[in-house]
Formats: sequence, C-alpha cells, structure tokens
Amino acid sequence: MRYITILFFISVSLFAHKLYILADDDGKTLHIKSYFTKSSFCQDCKVKILGEKDKLLFEGITDKKGEASFPHIQKNIDIEVIASMGHKNRVSYESENNVSGNNISENVDENESYTKMILALLSIGFIFFLLKLVKKR
Repeated sequence: MRYITILFFISVSLFAHKLYILADDDGKTLHIKSYFTKSSFCQDCKVKILGEKDKLLFEGITDKKGEASFPHIQKNIDIEVIASMGHKNRVSYESENNVSGNNISENVDENESYTKMILALLSIGFIFFLLKLVKKR
C-alpha cells in the first residue's frame, strides 16, 4: 500500500510540470499562451513558429503572462515552446480563419516580379540605345 501511495504522488507531480500550449488566431495575428498549471505561466519561454519542413518562420519569448503574438502567415504551422530545465512541448496548429495576405512567399514573389519588371525595362532601354547608335551610322 505504501508503494501505491508513493507512485500516486509521483504521478500527480508529473502532470504539474507538463507544459500546455493554447493557440488562436484572427486571420492576421497568431496568439499563443503557454503555462504549466492554471496559476503558473511559462514566463520568458522561447517560442518557435515552424512552417513546412520545420522551416523557422518566427521566434520570440513569452511575457509574464506566458503570452506571445506573431503575424499569422500560414494555415498549417507547428508551435514549439521551450522552457527552462528541459520542459518542451510542440503542437500542430491549423487555422480555421482565412489567413491574411502577409504570406512570406507572396512577399518574395512580389519582390521577384518587381526585379523582373525593372530588368525588362532596362533591356528595352538598352535595345533603344543600340537602335539609336545604329541609326547614327
């Protein structure tokens, strides 16, 4: 009976140190809350937002209430919270909202299209310059 009582108290204390992660979004911002128990927030814990193939999208630290916010740019992400003394948890999150147009890949595509447009205009200008030189001869 003594061993059963000891095992019971050990197993109860194990759940007290589990790291919980709650996440919610409004389509533009991802709100994360991490805690150990209802009254013990995960303060100054490292938060990583991972995309496809575990690509790091954002990284930050929780505040005194165990909360952190990040721009929400992908529908499916993984959230990893790392606390002190080896406490770590990772959850997958799928947004129920339409994700805003702040997608990193869209920004990269937009920058590439501007670059292509500038190169095209410069090539047209170069062609007209060559035609002007040929016309003078």
